[in-house]
Amino acid sequence: MKHRYLLISLIALAACAVARAQDSAQSAQSAEQFEEQSALRVSEEHARIRQSRATEQAGFAVLEAQCYRRFAVNDCLIDVRARRRDVLGDLRRQEISLNDAERKRRAAEQILRSDARAVGTR
Repeated sequence: MKHRYLLISLIALAACAVARAQDSAQSAQSAEQFEEQSALRVSEEHARIRQSRATEQAGFAVLEAQCYRRFAVNDCLIDVRARRRDVLGDLRRQEISLNDAERKRRAAEQILRSDARAVGTR
């Protein structure tokens, strides 16, 4: 009688292990898809920031060139450079925020991978 209960328990444990392995495989696959989509969005955002920076730099170069046509060149250049610092500083903050979010996402993924490995070795 005890052997039957032991056999049933072992079969139930095996079924749970198989179900857990399937769930783990599905979650790994969905995590990979999410990671690919997230990486794509991050690269698109980086490209947008680079494009904005290039556009702003070109615009400020034109403004600086216009300053040299004026009588008060230094005051004009000071104003243009102050606006440049503000605009480029804002783009830099966006880039830093994006890099920080990406770093946190990769760290979380690494933790999940190490947790999955730890569960797999048990």
